[in-house]
Amino acid sequence: VPCKRQGGIKFTINGHQYFTLVLVWNVAGAGDVTSVKIKGDKTGWTNMKKNWGQNWETDVDFTGQSLSFRVTTSDSRTSTSWHVVPRDWQYGQTFEGKNFNS
Repeated sequence: VPCKRQGGIKFTINGHQYFTLVLVWNVAGAGDVTSVKIKGDKTGWTNMKKNWGQNWETDVDFTGQSLSFRVTTSDSRTSTSWHVVPRDWQYGQTFEGKNFNS
């Protein structure tokens, strides 16, 4: 049964200058995330690795870059949220992207 969610996929940015940790939540559709990619405005797409729960990490420093995300779920559907995080983001902030249609 597909998950229905209000609003878009949420991305909470955590970490430190040496790594970026993103909590991906409020995911509609299948609901279970199988891969996350992140793109800064100065980088190409970077695969993130699952840390724990729905926290995904990379050792790339994205400080000062606008960020986009590509989320894939277990039913092989992909949602791309372009430039949902502005260049002046701070750790601890949450941003909303494009969700899956149920």
